[in-house]
Amino acid sequence: MANVVFEDIQKVYPDGTQAVFDLNLEVDDKEFVILVGPSGCGKSTALRMVAGLEEISGGKMYIGDKVVNDLSPKERDIAMVFQSYALYPHMSVADNMGFALKLAKVDKSEIERRVNEASEILGLNDYLHRKPKALSGGQRQRVAMGRAIVRSPQAFLMDEPLSNLDAKLRVQMRAEIASLQNRLGVTTLYVTHDQVEAMTMGDRVAVLKAGRLQQCDSPQQLYDRPDNLFVAGFIGSPSMNIAEATVRKGDGKVYIELDRGETRLLVPDSALDRYPKAADRDGSKLAIGIRPEHFGPPDSVSTEQVWRGRKVSVVEMLGSEMLVHFHTDSPPIVSEDMKAAIDDADAFEDLQRQAATGGQDFVSKFEPTSPPKIDQAIDVGVKTEHIHFFDPENGLALR
Repeated sequence: MANVVFEDIQKVYPDGTQAVFDLNLEVDDKEFVILVGPSGCGKSTALRMVAGLEEISGGKMYIGDKVVNDLSPKERDIAMVFQSYALYPHMSVADNMGFALKLAKVDKSEIERRVNEASEILGLNDYLHRKPKALSGGQRQRVAMGRAIVRSPQAFLMDEPLSNLDAKLRVQMRAEIASLQNRLGVTTLYVTHDQVEAMTMGDRVAVLKAGRLQQCDSPQQLYDRPDNLFVAGFIGSPSMNIAEATVRKGDGKVYIELDRGETRLLVPDSALDRYPKAADRDGSKLAIGIRPEHFGPPDSVSTEQVWRGRKVSVVEMLGSEMLVHFHTDSPPIVSEDMKAAIDDADAFEDLQRQAATGGQDFVSKFEPTSPPKIDQAIDVGVKTEHIHFFDPENGLALR
């Protein structure tokens, strides 16, 4: 096994388009790291440079202690699992899994041993003599995984391997891949555009935007301590509620003003300890973020943390929880960071329309009891000890 290191890696295409900028990232031996970001952020390009499928324009790429910039893909001792299964339709499952070893002139008995071992791990023993067309999508992806496993590579590279599967099977397969990686202990770099997938699988998640690394941390740290507005808006489902607010000091306390000054909510010291620069912005407009689960009934917070008279626009009953969308008069943050985080042209246009009207809807998460009615005015408790503060100009967290 080996670590994988990006040292000031750049990718510039012949037409001058730069896809990756000064990427510095180390994937430790046996670590499972996810590259995630919106479409076109450079994550697949970065992976393909590790594999040797894309030429590196600048910087050094290490696999183990060896610089691999000028090595061919087969000299890098890595195994790649693609979005398409890339199986040979005329070969059996066993032959597909062992084909790379056969090309490498590995002894037949050794090929059989490795294929049987991998099929045992992946639950493919009953399918070894079948052709790919006789398998389900999930089974085909297991065969593609098996083909990588039998090679005993220094690292696994996976490029959106689950995107062709239906939603239920994706959930099952991502748990299986995470368990498999932990069992095998192979250094793994995994690319996905699905941030839920990223949050549930990796030891660390590297978030990219427009070819630049924004933050790399454990999934929980990314969720709890985003470094900027892009990471805050991109990580989390439903997304963090982000709006313009004004910081006000008074009576030895710090408040945020929402609804264009009509609503004032107390910010506890615990929030200011996490964002110490926010308290220095008295009278300034900032970007604030509140996750849906940090709302609650009015009696769950102090009277100075209740957002009163919110008009309900949508109620989503999801069985284990209830999502309540309510209207605010607090303008959304409309920036390139937010456009990239939303990664949906129609949704961003909707945000721009809301900005033009001077307000937006927030999403809150509640226990699924006593759902409010549409257009009903409700009071909402805001757990402002969990609030996030960002500079609206550069998008950076005010830490």
